[in-house]
Order: sequence, then structure tokens, then C-alpha cells
Amino acid sequence: SYCDWTGVTCDDMNHVTKLDLSNNGLSGRLNESIGYFRFIEVLDLSDNDIKGSIPTEIGNLTNITYLRLSYNAFSGAVPEDLGELTKLQLLHLQSNRITKMPNIPQLNESIYKESTFVTDCGASAFDVANDCGNCTMCCNADDYCYPQGGSTQDSNLDQNYGKDVVVLFSCFIVFCCMVVLFLYLFDKRKNRANALRMEADNESSRLEEDDKYALSRIGKDSVYSYFVTDKRVGWLAALATLATQVWILTFFIQSASNSTDTLLLQFTWKCPPDSDMCKEGDGLTKTGWFIFSVLTTAFLAKDMISGSKLIYHSSKVRHPLRSRIRYFFGGLCLCSVTIFIFYVSAVYNQIVSKNNADLIVNSVIILFVMEMDERVFSALAASNEKWTAHAANSESNSEAEKGGAIEEMKEKIESQEKELGILRSQQREITLRMEEMKKQTEEIAMLWEAMHKTQESQASGAAKESMTTLAAKSERMQSVGPLQDGYARDNPLPRVPH
Repeated sequence: SYCDWTGVTCDDMNHVTKLDLSNNGLSGRLNESIGYFRFIEVLDLSDNDIKGSIPTEIGNLTNITYLRLSYNAFSGAVPEDLGELTKLQLLHLQSNRITKMPNIPQLNESIYKESTFVTDCGASAFDVANDCGNCTMCCNADDYCYPQGGSTQDSNLDQNYGKDVVVLFSCFIVFCCMVVLFLYLFDKRKNRANALRMEADNESSRLEEDDKYALSRIGKDSVYSYFVTDKRVGWLAALATLATQVWILTFFIQSASNSTDTLLLQFTWKCPPDSDMCKEGDGLTKTGWFIFSVLTTAFLAKDMISGSKLIYHSSKVRHPLRSRIRYFFGGLCLCSVTIFIFYVSAVYNQIVSKNNADLIVNSVIILFVMEMDERVFSALAASNEKWTAHAANSESNSEAEKGGAIEEMKEKIESQEKELGILRSQQREITLRMEEMKKQTEEIAMLWEAMHKTQESQASGAAKESMTTLAAKSERMQSVGPLQDGYARDNPLPRVPH
């Protein structure tokens, strides 16, 4: 019995109530005999290769509640009879070649919710605009969908990003002019006395160093390096490159400003062939935006910092007016195109990117425009080296300066080594003299000690001799004393008359 066939379900009366032939590799056309299944409730022919138009006899399936004809090759208009199926709870018609949709009444969304009525709209596979009427989910040619009643960032549809760009860069230019004017007046007041005393030779050499510094800031391998020179042809090449970059980036801004393109690329839902429920994609997350920030910062930070330094460099009083204008204009162009690329990348990805992978891919594509100035410079250098001689001369001069500095450093090292040798010889002489003085000091100490001992021995000998002499005198005095007493008695002195 046909009720035993794969994908066929019957009731007790052998009436076909369910026919599920999804993903069965069916091809050809849907026959009009489909209208004979009057008791069918579920019909799923999705994910096949059925061509041609949808037969009008499908309107005879008055008991049907579940109809999936998605992911086939149906073409033409959907028959008006489809709107007579009042018991429908799910209708999927997306990913076909349908060009016209009838007025189908609002379906009951209590069971399948956003997945109740899914069809192509906005732009079909052949870029034909369809009105999905009361559909709950609208899909585009890339099989991305969005719920009709959901949030689709409609506030961006009427956004005019061109005007925003004009306002943004007008404010930026005015801000840079005010900052440079303030820094110029401050530097003029600070260095007024030094500027008056600056000699002509020193000033000339300082200005050459300033030109080399400006060239290094804006990039020696960039066509923008012509902005800090007096080469008129180079200025034209740099301006043409700048205009081309802006022109390319304008396409992304126009895409973001266009309401049709914005709506086409807003879709983040997916209604897969193997499921009757639509799911919202991963979309953009904080991780994706963090990667975007790291990526853009890594690519754009150097040019933004270099351009800012060049604008600051243009405020120095010592520069002639023409040099200040060149430095300021070069730095302003470098900063402006950097900000413009960041702005375009952020706005375009916010509207276009459906997930983190799209965000990174789109960012890399837009950031590649930033490399255009270096590519043009490389092309000019390959065509004729004379056209890029200003950068080559600067590099050769810098190499010569480095070589001279190295030679000068070597000479200083040699002279210092000679002085160090002299100091070492003097140190050796001082050490020898100190050793000699130490020996002499030891000898003097020994002599002093010997002399002290001699004086002590001499003093002790003299003391002994004096003691011996005194003893002898004492003995003599003792022997003379009795004789004097006897003599006095024997010879009395005469008395003197008063």
C-alpha cells in the first residue's frame, strides 16, 4: 500500500494526511494532481530541485496546516488560491524564484511564531522586489532573513552619512587650525629672544633637520611625502592619490546611506532547510568589536600619531611660512584620511556585517585602502627613481650622517683610550712612589726608635756618673770637715776692736 511508502502517513481510512519528501533529490515539476490530496494536513517538499510554477490546484488542500515548498526552484507568481487555505499554521516559500506574492491573510503565530510565514522579499534571487504582505519572516538571496515585526535598525535607513562626514571633518579642520595657532603664539612668546639671536648658519642647518624630520613623520615610502617638498608634480600625484582614496571610501558610505542596500544587508536570521524553525544568527558581539578595535588600531595608530606630530611640528616659529603650510597640510591630510577610514569601517560594519567573521573581513578590505599611498609610491619608484629621489637623498644623507657619527664616535673612543692609558701609567707611578714613601716612613720610624733608645741609654749612663761624682764629693767633704774644725780651734780669728 502507498501508506507504507517512506514519507507517507495515512489515517484509518487510508487517506494521505502527511507527505514528507524533504531532501529527497526530487526534480521536475509539481503535478496538478497534488490537488487530489484533499485530506492532507502536512506537505513538506522542501530542499529539492522542483522547478516551474506552483500549481493552482494546491488551493484545493483545504485541510492543510503545514506547507513547506522552500529551497526549490519554483518560479513565477504564487497562485491566489493559496490565500484560501484558512487552516494554515506554517507556510515556507523562501529560497525560490518567486516574483509575485498574493495577498495571504494573517496566519496564526501562536505555534511557530516568527517561523509561521517565511518567504523571499526585499530582493529575491533575481533582484526583483517582492511584497511579502503578512509574512512573519523576510529572506534575501543569501538565505539570510529577519522578522517583519522585529528590530531591523530602521533608524539607520534615513541616515545621511555624507552630511555627517562633512560636519565631522569641518570640525576637525577648525580644531587643528585653532590648536596650531595657539601653539604658534605660545612658541613665539617662549622663543622670541632665542629667535633673535639665532645665527644664519645654525638656522639653515636646523631647517634642513626639520625637513628631514617632517619627511620621516609622513613616511619616506609614501606618496604623501611630496606634501613636505616643493615638487609640484609630486603634489599632484599625492593629491590624486588622496582623492582616489576618498572616492573609493565614498562607495562604502553610499552603501550605508542607501536604504535599499541597508535593508538588504540587515538580515541576521537563518531558516535552514532541515528545520521548520528560524534561528537568529550569532550576529555581532563584543568580541567581534574588540577584534575590530585591535585591528584598526594596529593599522591606523602609526599614521594618526605621525600626522599629529607633523601638525604640531608646523607650529614652530623658526619655520618659514611656506614650510609651516606644507607641514600642516601634510599632517592634516594624513590624519584626515586615517579618521575617514576608521569612520567608514565602523559605520559600514555596523550596518552590513551580520556576524563577527563579516566584521573582520570587511575591516581588512577597507583598511587595505590605507596602503594605497605606499603602493603608488612604489610604482613611481619602479617607473623612475628620479621621481622618488627626495626620499632616497634623505636616506643617503641619513646614512652619511650615521657614518660620520660613527667615525666621530670612534675618534672619541680612541682619544679616551689614550687618556685612559696615560692615567693608568700615572697611577702606576703614584703607586710606586707611595710604596717608596711607605718604606721611607718605616725606616724613619726605625731610626726614631733607635735614637730614642740611645737617648735613654745615654741618660741612664749620665745619671750613674753624676751619682758617682756626688758620692765622691760627699766623701771628700766628710774627710775635710774634721780638719777644718781642728784648725779653727788651733788658729782662732783675731777680734776686731769696736
